[in-house]
Amino acid sequence: MLKRYAWLALSSVALAAPNTAIAQAQAVAVQPAGLNQQLATIAAVPAGKVGIAAIDLGTGREYAVHGGDAFPMASTVKLAVAAMYLAEVDSGRRSLARSISLDESLRSGSDGIGRLMPFPGVTLSAANLLELMLTVSDNTAADMLIADLGGPRAVQRWLHSNRVAGIRIDRNIARLVLDNLGLPMLPGKTAAQTLWASDPLGEAERSVAVAAFDADPRDTAQPLAFARFLARLDRGEMLKPASRELLFAIMARCHTGADRIPAGVPAGTPVSHKTGTLAGVSDDVGIVTLPDKRRFAIAAFTEGISDGPARAKAIADATRAAYDTFSAP
Repeated sequence: MLKRYAWLALSSVALAAPNTAIAQAQAVAVQPAGLNQQLATIAAVPAGKVGIAAIDLGTGREYAVHGGDAFPMASTVKLAVAAMYLAEVDSGRRSLARSISLDESLRSGSDGIGRLMPFPGVTLSAANLLELMLTVSDNTAADMLIADLGGPRAVQRWLHSNRVAGIRIDRNIARLVLDNLGLPMLPGKTAAQTLWASDPLGEAERSVAVAAFDADPRDTAQPLAFARFLARLDRGEMLKPASRELLFAIMARCHTGADRIPAGVPAGTPVSHKTGTLAGVSDDVGIVTLPDKRRFAIAAFTEGISDGPARAKAIADATRAAYDTFSAP
């Protein structure tokens, strides 16, 4: 029987204790007024927490509130998975045409493979898995790519080898969802299989589980660190031009989170972004192109806020504040 948890679309990956440099925050580049004040006002929520970082990709100016604090990444981690896979393509160790077959023990019930391809025997190219993972946040596609790359530890090592600090990857997506829901692993089953087989917790137990998840340092990112990661990807520091262009082109086709970064900019504004969603958590990270073709990166994370529309509004408001600031003459 399909349980209520099977459809949740979130994010992440598994590693023991990461290198200290990875776990530490980079210093927040504080600007004296203007956008920082606006972001601080937006982040001043009555309950929970909002972290925002924005970088003008032309000048390098950085603005942030709670920029060095750790927040649950949810599915925004899939951007790191995609970047590593494309780096492997650039090195010749993998290809976009590589066929990857679904191990049924990894099947999640999220949008994409879980909903549209219900029968065993699924084999897709890496390019199609990247598309599903980034555009509809397909958890099954993400876990297939993570497994093909060597697991969460391999993704973390790739980040560390590229001197990306402030982003910590510990679990695959199914296990991340399971832990967010507060469900124990069932004997002899994978995290994905446990999700299909488990019943929901009661409301009180659920609240305790969410609070514990929010306090867990695993699978977290600092907003400024993630914005800097986006900026480096945009500069082509970790990917060749073709892979960089493909990554942002796929992100521009993102179907999730229309009420987050895209809602904060005028209609028709080019946006390449990746969302993440968990109980009490809405995230969005991406790059926005201004009318004069200048661009800015933004990373917005929330936690402990039960009202989903309020989380989305905070992200949209922060994006609008950044858009107005960076587009000013």
